[in-house]
Amino acid sequence: MKPVDELAAAAATLRKATFSGAMTATPAVAALLAAREPLAEWLEHCRGSALALHKLTAAFDEPPVNTHALATARAINGGGRQ
Repeated sequence: MKPVDELAAAAATLRKATFSGAMTATPAVAALLAAREPLAEWLEHCRGSALALHKLTAAFDEPPVNTHALATARAINGGGRQ
């Protein structure tokens, strides 16, 4: 899977995930649940930025991806590069 695809997959995972017991979550877990949509938007923004930059330059085989966003996406997707 290409890095830009990993970002999209992680955003989709955040949006479609359901969490049983969310009503009784600790404050930290509740905060993470509340951050799902902004995090998904950030991942998609990073993907869009990488794709836009890739259109402007042919210097890269793949779009250059924000390394922090990619690390976050990989953690959400369950591991390293697939």
